[in-house]
Amino acid sequence: MYALITIVGIVVTLFFLAGFWRGLMNAIAEYRAGGPEPHNVPDYRYGGIAALSVVASAAIIAGAGFSPAMIYAGPLLALVTAAGCGLAFFVEDKPAS
Repeated sequence: MYALITIVGIVVTLFFLAGFWRGLMNAIAEYRAGGPEPHNVPDYRYGGIAALSVVASAAIIAGAGFSPAMIYAGPLLALVTAAGCGLAFFVEDKPAS
């Protein structure tokens, strides 16, 4: 299980770094464009996903009390969270050049 968590961790780290790099390049391009700062808020609906992650976290924490194997689910859930953060950089719109 350690090997699986390590491999998934490496993949998620690379995905997050690629997304972060994309976000950085978009921010630099937007700054160089010199346009006014946009005030519109994207219409993303992440409330349901946030609620689901809270329930999943609670279930994993409670499950660890019933089965020692659930200890491994915590790091995997953290990796899913990091992957979601990396994905957010790919979902955002590129600035107009």
